[in-house]
Amino acid sequence: MNMLLRPLMLRAATISLTMASLAMLLLGCSKPEPSAPEARPTIAGELITFPGNQDPTTLRIATVASPGDHPVTLPGRLAWDEDHTSRVYAPYAGRVERLLVGVGERVRQGQALAMLSSADIGQAQADLHKAEADQLLARATLSRVRDLVEGGVIARKDLDQAEADLTRSGAEAARARARLAQYGVAAGAVNQTLTLSAPLAGLVVERNSNPGAEVRSDVAGAALFTISDPATLWATIDVDETQLALLRPGQSIALVTAAWPDQRFEAKVLNIGAAVDPASRTVKVRARVANSDGRLKAEMYVSAQVAASGGLPLVPVDAVFLRGERLGVFVAKGSGRFERREVKVRAAGPQSWQVVSGLSAGEQVVVGGALYLNQLLDAVK
Repeated sequence: MNMLLRPLMLRAATISLTMASLAMLLLGCSKPEPSAPEARPTIAGELITFPGNQDPTTLRIATVASPGDHPVTLPGRLAWDEDHTSRVYAPYAGRVERLLVGVGERVRQGQALAMLSSADIGQAQADLHKAEADQLLARATLSRVRDLVEGGVIARKDLDQAEADLTRSGAEAARARARLAQYGVAAGAVNQTLTLSAPLAGLVVERNSNPGAEVRSDVAGAALFTISDPATLWATIDVDETQLALLRPGQSIALVTAAWPDQRFEAKVLNIGAAVDPASRTVKVRARVANSDGRLKAEMYVSAQVAASGGLPLVPVDAVFLRGERLGVFVAKGSGRFERREVKVRAAGPQSWQVVSGLSAGEQVVVGGALYLNQLLDAVK
């Protein structure tokens, strides 16, 4: 029985393999159905329209802002108000005997800061004593000469000479006295002691001396003391030469610091520099800011926020691209349509351009993907 079924089974397997081979051959010879072509954007002049009138999800859109919506931000730094700051130097060479104040102490005008011992001061004191002695001698000589002239013993010219000597000695004594009084030096004795005094009331913000240190008046160096009133500070702002029209003396601006990011400090522009820095192409603008609570510190970095002037709209820098020697943007027209438009702009800070022509406030522009759209238009043209 098995011997009879075996040939039949082999024949059935052969037929199955043959049918499978024919099926595969027929599939290989059949042509695949063509897929539908991918829809592409349509171009009409400077206008590009995407299929389905839908904006591509890869594009980012921004609105052209009015001047008051986004103030221009300028970098700056705080410094001591030089109108209320004094640096104290040693007027004569000598040695620091005593330091009477330290950094951070408040001083009143005329308060002693340090005691110096100076041979030059001793010489100035000696010069005054000598001048006063010469004046006394000249006065006594004049009295004797006057008596002799009245008695006819000597000539009149000797009296004139004695009067001139008294005048010269008096002038020399006055000069020596004024020299010492200028620095508050005692003239009663030759003690070589000089007291450095505060020229104004304020805070000792810097001290560059130690007891026993030698000081020189003929060598340029740091001041022994720097005294300032921190109730007001100066803000030095670096302004690009293209942005000078935004500022004017007397204008109010807002300062922002990293230490107090949620607070705006009002400052007033004092003056605008007379020259442009040849390396950075910026101009130094100085403003004064009130600091009665002492929260602002000298050398602190600040950002000055200035309202854009001239009524010009502001556009993000990422929206503007270069086409040869011209600048362009893509304006979103809605329903998947974008128009390429030529614009003229000028600098308005690191993040924005001021639009001179080509755009109006409220229009929407492409800030991510503008170069892609530009390539699509140029590829067709």
